Amino acid sequence: MTLENFKKSYDKTLEFILFLMMIALATVVIMGVSFRWAGHALTWYDEVASMQLAWLTYYGSAYAALKGGHISVPSILKSFPLHIRKPLFFVSKLLVYGFFILLTYYGFKVLVLVQGETLTTLEWFPQPLAQSVIPVASILFIISETLNFKDGYQQMMEGKITGGEE
Repeated sequence: MTLENFKKSYDKTLEFILFLMMIALATVVIMGVSFRWAGHALTWYDEVASMQLAWLTYYGSAYAALKGGHISVPSILKSFPLHIRKPLFFVSKLLVYGFFILLTYYGFKVLVLVQGETLTTLEWFPQPLAQSVIPVASILFIISETLNFKDGYQQMMEGKITGGEE
């Protein structure tokens, strides 16, 4: 499997996961609103919808990184001459990698701390599963950044702004 094929498969997998997450969140929200409107509010609705939104946000950020659309300010780097852009590009990537490596490390530490706990309203749902989004999505973000590294570098050196902006 070539790197380009892996990137396409990874892209489609993240799209599919995000699609399922959006369907699940929409279903829970519609159920929560409907039951509340009927006068029989679901006790678990707020906690589950909040958790789903966090998952969607974290996984969505990994997908955005793959597409070169994560939070960045490419116009700042592009305001520098080409010979300065290169080291600044690498420093910015090192900072991003460093942040997500730390987030992965401490995310796993959180999983150890909440071992044996469950959600407040759904006592059968393990807290480590709910919190696993932090280290898992951080790893996905690192993979996405790595897969987008070459394209991001080329676009930075050509003067094109990543993510379709110009």
